[in-house]
Amino acid sequence: MMRRQVMTTLGNHRMRLMCALFLLAASFAAQAERSPNVVLILSDDAGFADFSFQGSRSMRTPHIDSIAAEGVRFAQGYVSASVCSPSRAGLITGRYQQRFGHEHNFPAKSEDHVGLPLSERTLADALGGAGYHTIAMGKWHLGYGAQLHPGKRGFDDFYGFLQGSRSYRPHEGTPRNRLQRNGEYLLESFDYMTDHLGAEAVRYIETCKDKPFFLYLSFNAVHSPMQALRSDLKQVVGETVPKRKKLAAMTASMDRAVGLVLAALEEQRLEKDTLVIFVNDNGGAWNNAANNAPLRGTKGTPFEGGLRVPFLMRWPGVLPAGTTYEHPVSTLDIFATALAAAGGKRSEKRPLDGVDLVPFVRGENDAQAHEALFWRRKQNHAARVGDWKLVVYKGSDPMLFNIASDMKEETDLAATHPQIVARLSKRYASWEAEMIDPLWGSSAVDPKD
Repeated sequence: MMRRQVMTTLGNHRMRLMCALFLLAASFAAQAERSPNVVLILSDDAGFADFSFQGSRSMRTPHIDSIAAEGVRFAQGYVSASVCSPSRAGLITGRYQQRFGHEHNFPAKSEDHVGLPLSERTLADALGGAGYHTIAMGKWHLGYGAQLHPGKRGFDDFYGFLQGSRSYRPHEGTPRNRLQRNGEYLLESFDYMTDHLGAEAVRYIETCKDKPFFLYLSFNAVHSPMQALRSDLKQVVGETVPKRKKLAAMTASMDRAVGLVLAALEEQRLEKDTLVIFVNDNGGAWNNAANNAPLRGTKGTPFEGGLRVPFLMRWPGVLPAGTTYEHPVSTLDIFATALAAAGGKRSEKRPLDGVDLVPFVRGENDAQAHEALFWRRKQNHAARVGDWKLVVYKGSDPMLFNIASDMKEETDLAATHPQIVARLSKRYASWEAEMIDPLWGSSAVDPKD
């Protein structure tokens, strides 16, 4: 009898142990199968050279630099437009914005229907369909009407403002540039917008940590108006021109906010389960003293200085750390990369123009991510095919540059290579034939660019 009781007791213990091991294994499996979080951080109007990972000595960005050190830097990262709103439209849909007429910025007094067409599927729509909690923060600039609100475009939460720019300090403002949470306007009581967005992003991470989330953190920094904290201005070294000094201080605040986000991911033990992307929305602007060296041109132009931007991606254990991908990529690729990471489904009705960058960065695909890229806005257009780039600026005769040997676009080779001009012009015309006319016009100088 006693032997039977002992065996029964041992059997019960063994069963409990096996159940515990099963539950533990199931827990590990669930963690392993969890789709990665996606944190997409967008800076605004920053210069190509205005980050320390890009070589700047006065713009100190240690936290943003850490994304490069622990991930991938794209040496030839391009946006789909040289100004804010159409660039964001391309990024958030993964499609050339000319396919749906979102080619220009729109002024602050635009009618409520002007913005990202309702026919388009956003990255938030796609990731929400894959079980993600989706959050948009900061600058929206994709439409002001109720039907164009982030909450109607796939985002579960929105904490930010609708317009393309606003004060960095509390103000009453207009409904379009006032701070709101999910449509409810707030009594503004923060010290400085950039720091405030970083702190609020941390709260969202803490709240949403138990399921995959997509955090779209769209800073208005370092877009004008040029407003900086005195404490940051005091720390600036190496800049004596007043506007550049303000820019350095504003950049420091943005880097500090990025640091808060990265620290929150680490504190919640999510850093290895999170794809972090940092990119600027277009080339550095003329009115905030941004430095695009060594590139030619600024925001608003079809030259490299208007289209090539700082672009980083970190995903520990998946993307090789401390590497540089030398071939052209585009912000159009962000949608496809995030969707593939999430295991989401593409839309057959709206084919993407971007690609999943992971196989290219990992060396699993030896081809270039893009053999050709195209741009169009106003009287400007450009085509990048291989190392050659065709540029038409303000309706000028076509210019031709070899970007591999002349990234500064100093030597126009159109006269010596007319056959290449003809070939790229034909490629551009073929691409343009797939696009539609802009849904709204644009003044000679885009207001609130």
